[in-house]
Amino acid sequence: MQFRERRRVIQVIRTVYDPDLKRGRSELVGKIDKAAPVVTDRLQKSCTAEELSEILTYLDDRHNRLRNEAVRAGAETLPAQMREAAEYFRTHRDDDARAFATEIRLAWEELKTALRDSGFSKNKLLKKAAERAEAAPVAVQVAAEEVAEPVEVPPAEARARKPHARKAKTARVVALNTGGSKADETGAPPAA
Repeated sequence: MQFRERRRVIQVIRTVYDPDLKRGRSELVGKIDKAAPVVTDRLQKSCTAEELSEILTYLDDRHNRLRNEAVRAGAETLPAQMREAAEYFRTHRDDDARAFATEIRLAWEELKTALRDSGFSKNKLLKKAAERAEAAPVAVQVAAEEVAEPVEVPPAEARARKPHARKAKTARVVALNTGGSKADETGAPPAA
């Protein structure tokens, strides 16, 4: 069995041997609605027991994959949501905020327990973050300096061009820790 996910449906396809063509031919067995992925009676009648179990396995795997992706996306966006919640609580002190705070505290305790049980205790994470900070690459300082105005060319010698705006300031990159790099002030690699 093959499954093709289209915009709103999942196509269930069976490959059957065609003696005239002397090769396999794809045959559409049925469709499953993505919004409500259940095996319909019509699809059930047109499939063997083995094919039906394969369809159910596919639907279970698809459901688990989508759920895992949603959970991962939730964990990935949680820090940003927590920062937005902090901003909300800095500006609101009403009954809604009190109700949200109670629910958040309960969820926070559950999250801390899950993190601890998974081996992500606070001490371990802070230690690893400190190790990463020590092993960080060369720190870079960005300094702004004034740029001299361009020299004006007399009109007789200048070609006719459209004027374009020039930036008044530019950024210069300077390496702070030269122990790992022999870059000069302009950030260029060392000459060989």
